[in-house]
Amino acid sequence: DVPKAVMVSLLFTLLVVALAFRGGFAAFAVMGALIMGLMWMTGLLGLAGVKLNFLNFIALPITFGIGVDYAVNVMQRYRTEGAGGALTAVRETGGAVVLCSATTTLGYLALVSSVNYAVRSLGVAAVLGEIACLVAAVVVLPAALVWRDRRADRSPVDRAPAD
Repeated sequence: DVPKAVMVSLLFTLLVVALAFRGGFAAFAVMGALIMGLMWMTGLLGLAGVKLNFLNFIALPITFGIGVDYAVNVMQRYRTEGAGGALTAVRETGGAVVLCSATTTLGYLALVSSVNYAVRSLGVAAVLGEIACLVAAVVVLPAALVWRDRRADRSPVDRAPAD
């Protein structure tokens, strides 16, 4: 039942994002940042040799909720700034997002020192999820927004292939 519950949690998280941004590019970008963070998280768990168990599986839905929040904050600021405002968005919002993640990560790091393997693995999974979703939200998402804005600014003449 745990994998089903985790999938339902992810689907509802994505649904809330779609509703909050009324679909469109912003919702897609936030969802993409979350999915990227989750892919990095699971990849890092595999590289670290952390096997999934009942307790560390709990880190997944927690990461959905916390990780998506980081991308939502950056995207909301970008929307306030308008096209071309990705760097301002990350400058103005990124510090708060990083601070929020740091305090959460410190709490999870306390679990890593547990003598109980299951609790320790929960801490490791949660820390990796935090770091992965943070990087996706404050590095990859703004970079994608800058790239998108620059492509939109190019005139049709600039896009013509060179002979």
